[in-house]
Amino acid sequence: MKNFKDKVVIVTGASSGIGEAMAREFAAQGARVVLGARSVQKLQLIAGEIRSQGGQAAYCGVDVTNVDECRRLIETAVNEFGGIDVLVCNAGLSMRAIFDDVMDVNFWGTVNCCKFALPYLQRSRGSIVGISSVAGLHGLPGRTGYSASKYAMTGFLETLRIENLKKGLHVMIACP
Repeated sequence: MKNFKDKVVIVTGASSGIGEAMAREFAAQGARVVLGARSVQKLQLIAGEIRSQGGQAAYCGVDVTNVDECRRLIETAVNEFGGIDVLVCNAGLSMRAIFDDVMDVNFWGTVNCCKFALPYLQRSRGSIVGISSVAGLHGLPGRTGYSASKYAMTGFLETLRIENLKKGLHVMIACP
């Protein structure tokens, strides 16, 4: 199945876990994948494996809390592949981290990447996928910071969807 043939897909948090699995699957379906994460060595390895299997992959070291690095991630996709069709905001911190850090990565990381990708996604009538959590829909005891960050992310993406309905932008929020 090649549903994403020649689509340009950016995945943040692509050096492990859900992000890595999504990047590999998008590539297997024919997408041109741009992997973003802090661990450049892991990104190099994953991108190399995707290429060795006939896929197309680029990577960019990015800390999503850094606005300039988010801009560079988006520019990498545009420079390497000519645009963006899908942005997957997957980078995140778990429930057991310092409140400010969780908000910076989970919420502001999503905002930072969307800010620079939005013009390209509007042009391509593309998609934003936010990997949130059930904690972004229902508060979880002992997880105040995490729930707050995921609620903020969910609210941001829902509003982005409404504001861009007539522009053809698709926004999906996944809450595993």
